Formats: sequence, C-alpha cells, structure tokens
Amino acid sequence: MKIAVLHDESAYAASEFEHLTARLSDHQLVTWHPGKPPPANDFQILLSAGEVDRRLLESQPQLELVQTTSAGYEGVDVEAASTLGIWVSFAPSGETGNAISVAEWAVLLLMASSRDLGLALQSESDPSVKLERPAQALFGKDVCIVGFGGIGRELVARLRPFGVHFTIVDDHPEHAPNDAAAYAAADLKLAMAGADCVVLCIPATPANENLIDATTLASMKRGAIFVNVARGTLVDEPALNAALESGRIRAVGLDVLRNEPASISDPLVDAPHGFVTPHMAGATDVSIEGTVRYVGSVIDAFANGWRWNSLLNDPPKPRRPLHDHAAKAQLV
Repeated sequence: MKIAVLHDESAYAASEFEHLTARLSDHQLVTWHPGKPPPANDFQILLSAGEVDRRLLESQPQLELVQTTSAGYEGVDVEAASTLGIWVSFAPSGETGNAISVAEWAVLLLMASSRDLGLALQSESDPSVKLERPAQALFGKDVCIVGFGGIGRELVARLRPFGVHFTIVDDHPEHAPNDAAAYAAADLKLAMAGADCVVLCIPATPANENLIDATTLASMKRGAIFVNVARGTLVDEPALNAALESGRIRAVGLDVLRNEPASISDPLVDAPHGFVTPHMAGATDVSIEGTVRYVGSVIDAFANGWRWNSLLNDPPKPRRPLHDHAAKAQLV
C-alpha cells in the first residue's frame, strides 16, 4: 500500500518515520510536512498527528484510512471522512507507551510547579531573582486527576510513592481506585474544590472546549496548582492567567497551549510561577516504539480487511470494506 506520513520536521518525528519505514517495509511510505502540497494524490493510508481537514481528504481520491499517530484526533474531520468513505482510527495512549511518557512528564510538571523550579533556575543566572516563598512538597497533598484513561491510570501509579491522596473525575467514576475519592464529570467543580493539585488528562472535543474557565477556576482551593498535559483548547487561558496573577492559583505546569508553538508574548509562558514546556510530554523512545508497533498492527489488520477497536467511525459506503475478526481486540 502507498502510505503518506504527515508529520513535522522535529527530531522525534524524523525518528518515528524511520522506525515506521522499517516496520512497514512491505509498503511504500512517503513523508509529507504540514503546510506543503501533497507529494502525490494516490495514497491509500494517511498517518498523521496533526490537522486533517475536508480539503485535504478530498485531495486524496484513493484514501481509505486516516490513522493518527497520537491519542488525540481532534484535528481530524471525522464527519467528512465518513462522508467520503474513509475510515479514521486513533492510537490509544494506553497501548502505545504514550500514556507512560505523558504521566512521567505530568509528575515533572507537578514537582516543577510545587517547587517553583522556573524561578529557581532563573535565580542561578540572575541574582536579582529571589524565591519569595517556601516550596511545597507533594507528600500528603490531594491530587485531583481529571480523566482516568490511560494517562490518568499511569499517573496514579507514579504518584503513589509520593504519599499523595487521589481524587478522580471521570465519565466512569466506578473505575477509580478504591482508595480514591471518585466523582462524575458533571461534578468537576465539587471534586476540584478540595484539591491541592489538579491535573488535566482528558481528550479534547468540541463539547469540552474551555472546560476550565473562570467559574471552574474560582471553585478551586486558593493556592492550588494546575497542570495540563491534555490539550490547550480545554482551558480558557486568559482566565487561567488572571487566576495565576491574582494568587488564586499558586502555580501552573503546562505542556500544551491553545496556540502552538507558543508566542514569547504569551503571558503564561513568561509567568513567574508558570512552568511551560513545548508539547513534549509524549515524545520519548517508549512512545516511538509503542506507536510504531500499534500502527503496524493496525495496517496489518486493515490490509486483511479486519476491523479493530480504535476505529472512530463507520462510513456508510467505505472505500475499503472491513469485517469483524476473532482477533479484533488483540492489536499489539
């Protein structure tokens, strides 16, 4: 099959493409960078971690599958794909190593925020920068994890040794650990009210844009820490910055912003008590290996006409029909 890999020009993306080429050696892979014209119009499969809109889909009359190389798929026009007969699938974070990598980074952001690491690093090169308050330890704190999917579960496992208490917010609160306080998504404000730290781990959808707004932030305990390793669209950033400047929020740790790459004029990037990283939480060797393994299994299933569990749509007139298979849930 002819496969386009739509990816940026980062070292991570280049390494992932190299590994994909080795894994999918029976197929023809072509690299494609966002913003560039399509290198051909006869691709059957598109692998992408970015935006795939209707115009792009319509430019590929032979396209049969869009497979994201990330857990996020908010950039893919799934409705247009269905209309055109194109299948869409995502790469679940819990099955690719992405959840492990992002959970590790969430711990880093929690520690960096609670210890004012940004200011501490500045003070090493600029003696005029002072740490004006004691750092906070994670021990004994209540950490509210919003979203108990792959990342949320891995984060709980990594925070247990710190001696924290857990509050879980999820559409299925019954899946929370027995020792955690569990809340339904509708009770987000109530769950956040007593938390010392809030970590956002949920997928972004049009329905939850600006989930964290001024009203939600006002429900948080004064002096709490906010961490986002999900998507920037989930947060009303001016409201978050206002809460940070007023002192309602003690510190923020952000790996994602609404507009990426971030502008140096973004007040959150330059905030004294902000620790912002460039959407790099999942960019590890573990993620590359797991993603390539998962995507390879998807393409094997697709080539054989089998369905698999991470399909997001069911086109009424698919360009390539798929059927159920006994090994449907066994992609590894």
